[in-house]
Amino acid sequence: MNVIDIQKPLEKKRATYLTFYKDGIFDGILNQKPDPRNTSSAYYKKGFDDGLKLLVLIKEYKIGDSNV
Repeated sequence: MNVIDIQKPLEKKRATYLTFYKDGIFDGILNQKPDPRNTSSAYYKKGFDDGLKLLVLIKEYKIGDSNV
């Protein structure tokens, strides 16, 4: 077995984790409620919590507000 054989499964696993995390961030910022299909993933939950924190900062600093 060579290094390439080991890396491909690890890369695939990492991509899956990052997808859950990204989905959590999107749901936290855009929907403010978790998607019940993803709540079993710790990466999704962390992303959702981080998304809610980012939303607070976005509102606090009025990021994207055209009236500023």
